Amino acid sequence: MVAAGSLPGPDDLPAGLLRTAAAGAIGGLDGILGEQPGPEVRSLAERWAELLPNAGIEDAGVLASFVTRLGAALRAEPFWPLAVRGIGSDLAASGFCGDRAGLVGAAPEDVLPGTVRLLREAAPGALGLTSPGDRYRLSLALDELAAGFAGALRFRAHQAQEDLMRATLRARRNVEKALAESEAHYRTIYTQGPVGIAIATLEGEVVDLNPAACRMLGMLERPTLPRPVSDFIHPDDYEAFDAAYRRLVSGTPDTVSIDVRFAGPTRMYVWGHVTGSLIRDDTGRPSHLIGVIEDVSERYRLRTRLVEASSRDRLTRLPNRDITEEAVQQAFAGSATRVGLCAIDVDDFRRVNEIHGHAVGDELLAALADRLRTAAGPHLVTRTGGDEFAVLLTDPEGVGEVSAVADRLLQALAAPFHVSGRWIGVTASIGIAEGGTDSECPAELQRAAGVALSWAKGQGGGTRAVFDPERDAGEAARFELVAALRGAVERDQFRLAYQPLVRLTDRSVRGVEALVRWEHPEQGLLGPGRFIELAERSGAIVPLGRWVLGEACREAASWQEELGVDAPYVSVNVSPVQLPEPGFVEEVVTLLTETGLAPDRLQLEITEQAVLGDEPATMDALSALRAAGVRLALDDFGTGYSSLAWLRRLPVHALKIDGSFIDGLRHESPDPVDESIVGSLVAMAHALGLEVTAEWVETDVQAERLRRLGCDLGQGRWFGDAGPARWVPGLRRRTIE
Repeated sequence: MVAAGSLPGPDDLPAGLLRTAAAGAIGGLDGILGEQPGPEVRSLAERWAELLPNAGIEDAGVLASFVTRLGAALRAEPFWPLAVRGIGSDLAASGFCGDRAGLVGAAPEDVLPGTVRLLREAAPGALGLTSPGDRYRLSLALDELAAGFAGALRFRAHQAQEDLMRATLRARRNVEKALAESEAHYRTIYTQGPVGIAIATLEGEVVDLNPAACRMLGMLERPTLPRPVSDFIHPDDYEAFDAAYRRLVSGTPDTVSIDVRFAGPTRMYVWGHVTGSLIRDDTGRPSHLIGVIEDVSERYRLRTRLVEASSRDRLTRLPNRDITEEAVQQAFAGSATRVGLCAIDVDDFRRVNEIHGHAVGDELLAALADRLRTAAGPHLVTRTGGDEFAVLLTDPEGVGEVSAVADRLLQALAAPFHVSGRWIGVTASIGIAEGGTDSECPAELQRAAGVALSWAKGQGGGTRAVFDPERDAGEAARFELVAALRGAVERDQFRLAYQPLVRLTDRSVRGVEALVRWEHPEQGLLGPGRFIELAERSGAIVPLGRWVLGEACREAASWQEELGVDAPYVSVNVSPVQLPEPGFVEEVVTLLTETGLAPDRLQLEITEQAVLGDEPATMDALSALRAAGVRLALDDFGTGYSSLAWLRRLPVHALKIDGSFIDGLRHESPDPVDESIVGSLVAMAHALGLEVTAEWVETDVQAERLRRLGCDLGQGRWFGDAGPARWVPGLRRRTIE
């Protein structure tokens, strides 16, 4: 009977009624999930019911709701394995595995493995789990289901333990009848309980073990006691166990929990989850310790199998990318203060597969993994991709130690590999990142190592590079510029400025060079040095160059209309990417026709590097442009490797001597070497019938010396900075009047 004014507890209800209430509460989740289980789920639930000692076919509906909840958790985004732990708890609470107290029926070591095996085999089909990612999620979910089941049993064991302690204290104060009842209750729990119970002294002597504990340790009968606690604990776990034991003996806290391995007479170790509590005497002083021991060996074995299957690369037997990320996260979450990471990529490994075949490539990867594992020593080595590996260092002594490990790795890979009867040599690139766990995060460390790896590969491979935040910030800024470049032409963000090309004999303006500027909405006016190279590498130079050429021709045509034959020509830089483009010549000729600009009023500047390869498409384009009457100038002359014979074949009209040679002439006492070089270049150009322009003229001394050396034109700040198109006609008039 339940006392008036109180709520009934589990012990006050008949077993059947408790079963019905639990099933109804759990089964109601079908409605919450919004769908009835399909035939595959129902079939799986019926098979599950056959495994459980207290479940019948009529209970399949409740078990089907468990399967449905499992499916919902596996499909959730983001996936959270801990969501499945409640299914294991509900299974333990359902009554299908034993009676309400958990003391009668199948032991958890019989129910749990069968349940996990069934769900691992049948759940993929019933729930439509087809991808490797789905199966990996299922593995993690089953581990949490087992943990939830074990936790529920542990909770009931804790309740029993508290009952035992209360009964012990009550027995000291109550009458003989109460003492006998509590003793009987204690004896039932102690002798028939599914979990082990051990009693020990404060000094570490085991004085009693219940039957479940003896069975757990593989003992056929109760051993001779007392015996030291250390006799029962695995040596590798004893230090941690002893520390927990001492904390408990100190009186703060009253309860501790720890997982350790126990050893029985056969020395076969059993994983046990121990919850230790302090027993106090009538005065409140600690007198003994009681430990409740749950056998979690199957859970550890299952976890080991699942982790092994889902986290190991089958070819190299190294941990995979998932373990790499998990290990980095654990390093940051643990006690480490610094973490280092080496990202490794085998250079041009694709060629090995192409030349020798994938079977040889796989054998080579396995051999590579062995060498990396040996060279890395105690540090974790993982395979993160096809020909990519990683090495994780916990608490390195700065980036120097990580770099030393990287050097060992490179040295280990330097010797050729003997695979399938042949010798194969490979190199690798390594990116290094290292930082403090308080200032970095796992994702940033991995990104930094990847960025450094790209730097190492950019150096040609076979080397290592250390992540540099300043360099990374610069590259990030350049990346943002590249992204903005793609639409800058359409957004009308570019402007042209024109710098005069002055004849040195009379200081008249013969032409102007079109210089492009970018009015960036956030960074202001940017010169070509900030974005031209980025535009060439990204492909944005083609639409940008087309815009510059068209705008320059239109503005030069307006000068021609205003000044007639006295109009200056406009000189436009052409990228090496533009020149060999199909249709470039036709585009230039069309522009001249549409704008009305005379062909000799347009000069195209090309660099030595653009024509040194002597590519047929480039040479044909130059010849066609010259035939159309367009002026051609060889820009930055002297910085390449031109020969006189090569220069004679180029259909150009002019040379522009690079400013690095002109800089030595800026003072009254010029650099004799630079003066000799410039004089020789001018003489050679004139011998070939070419006009010569000197760049970077910044002083009157330079201008006069260049005039004496026979240079035709000068360009630079001494003659004026670049200005807008509207200035050009006036500038030209002033120098011809």
